[in-house]
Amino acid sequence: MPAVLLVAGCSVVHVNGSMRTSEQTICVVEPGLVEPEVHDVLVELLKEKRFEVRTLPHDAAPGACRLTLVYSWRKEQYYLPALVKQFAISLDLYVDGEKYANASFDPLRNLVSPHVKFIPFSRYLARVLDRLFPGRPVIGA
Repeated sequence: MPAVLLVAGCSVVHVNGSMRTSEQTICVVEPGLVEPEVHDVLVELLKEKRFEVRTLPHDAAPGACRLTLVYSWRKEQYYLPALVKQFAISLDLYVDGEKYANASFDPLRNLVSPHVKFIPFSRYLARVLDRLFPGRPVIGA
């Protein structure tokens, strides 16, 4: 049994909480230091989940919208000599200004599955969003 817990603890995707919602709009608060590639991918994937996305400045309050995502990211990692670029990302979902759920993707957490290096960041982020917002279109299949 301990081996199972060890393997489960190495997952690159973590989602604590989810929300079935018919809300049309979600606000995304940019971090202080914006990586355009990360922000653009996040916004496009949220649009694929059929949200209208409003981008807010980094100093916006989480209660600025009914649904608000606040995120941060870490420096990119390159695999397959620069063919696959990944970012660790952490997302906090706020509903009416109260923290409701959090989710993250961190390629460096995986100690046992080398295939992580071959899957683009956008695919993992899509899987995170699928788990965070079940009931909306599946985009990370």
